[in-house]
Amino acid sequence: MHTDITWHGRPARGRHAQFARETFGLDAIGAKPPEPCKLPLPQAGECIAVVGPSGAGKTLALRALNATEVSPLRCEELNTPVLELFDARLPSESVLRSLARVGLADGRLWALRAGQLSAGECRRLEFALALCGREGVLVADEFDAHLDSTTACVLAQNLRRLVERDALQLVVSTHRPETLAYLQPRRVIEIDGGIATERGDLPGAARTMLDEIEIAPGRLRDYDRFKHWHYLGPGRPGPTSDVLLATHRGRAVGIVTFGYPHLLLSIRAEALPQFAPRCIAGGGAGALNRDLRLLQRVVVEPRFRGVGIAQALIRAGLERLQVPYVECIAQMGGFSDFLLASGFRQVGEVAPPRSARKLAGFLAERGITPDELLEPERRAAVRERLAGDDREQLDGMLRGLANTRIQTGFGSLRDGHGGIPETLLRKALARLHARPGYFLWTRSGRET
Repeated sequence: MHTDITWHGRPARGRHAQFARETFGLDAIGAKPPEPCKLPLPQAGECIAVVGPSGAGKTLALRALNATEVSPLRCEELNTPVLELFDARLPSESVLRSLARVGLADGRLWALRAGQLSAGECRRLEFALALCGREGVLVADEFDAHLDSTTACVLAQNLRRLVERDALQLVVSTHRPETLAYLQPRRVIEIDGGIATERGDLPGAARTMLDEIEIAPGRLRDYDRFKHWHYLGPGRPGPTSDVLLATHRGRAVGIVTFGYPHLLLSIRAEALPQFAPRCIAGGGAGALNRDLRLLQRVVVEPRFRGVGIAQALIRAGLERLQVPYVECIAQMGGFSDFLLASGFRQVGEVAPPRSARKLAGFLAERGITPDELLEPERRAAVRERLAGDDREQLDGMLRGLANTRIQTGFGSLRDGHGGIPETLLRKALARLHARPGYFLWTRSGRET
């Protein structure tokens, strides 16, 4: 026997609602949505927290505000690369700064699709998107949803810093009372049974994740835990003099390394003429190594970013070093304020070296883009169409650009198919068009 299960047309809309009305005698006209509670609006530099049990009306009250909402990413957005989610009309510098402000100053993450981020990173990204399009009050419903307690408290402190630094007007709802001490709202509104009441028991003394962080000397091998979070890849920094480690409840969450400075650096002459290349060539290398250190790397586990751990590590290192000057050459320092907050000042920018200009010309003449070299399949196609001499020349220029005077030992590395290893390739291409800032810290009482 054949059973016909073919749909003859789509069932009429409202079919289920009609069944419910007929079964339970519901009045289709008389049903009214609940009225939202009225919430006050924060002033510039203020945060208002809305608390209450699930179903109390927190979401309804927040949606009634005339404000910019921090919206969850939609399915199609999760499939989109992080940087492509931002309005293309925005200046790229402001986009990167917005990401840095919410703890996403991470070139490694910028290359991923939004759906490849962790839950905490996704939430930070949603805040960055809202900050770029913000007009007036910013609203975040259940800002800590789907996060563990520690990550929620880290994000709460990150938001508090944004409110204080950027005069942000913020309204958030939460079901986690433990986050309030880190958030430090100006007012707490409790909603229950459709009634909003301002609580008098504001959070006590402000808590900060830094109170739970311990900083102590570390070893260079400790960097191996953090190297995959650095945008230049897994290579260790050059000759290192000091390492400090930040731990949270016994678990390493951040690291800073200091080392010996580059011997010849022309931009240094502007701020420290006594260490200009001509002075070093004349026998001043001893004074250079005695009085100057290089801040090489500072890396914080993504979950703990945005609460000042990088700044705390750097300041602890500066106190420990006991040298009059510390320099740092950093691309990220131009988009994140952790160096300036640690007492550094930006003296200038480091121009691309001659090797970078030479490589850029080589690629342009042959119609090769840096993106083609970053993707293995496209890179293989590029190498296939290059003549043998050109392949050797390209490898030599990439290797020469990646190997600075203070970072050596890469020349013997190969990937088994000719060419150069991935780590070295990314290091070279990162320097191709980069103009990193030159930052200098001077111990109090010393003049430059």
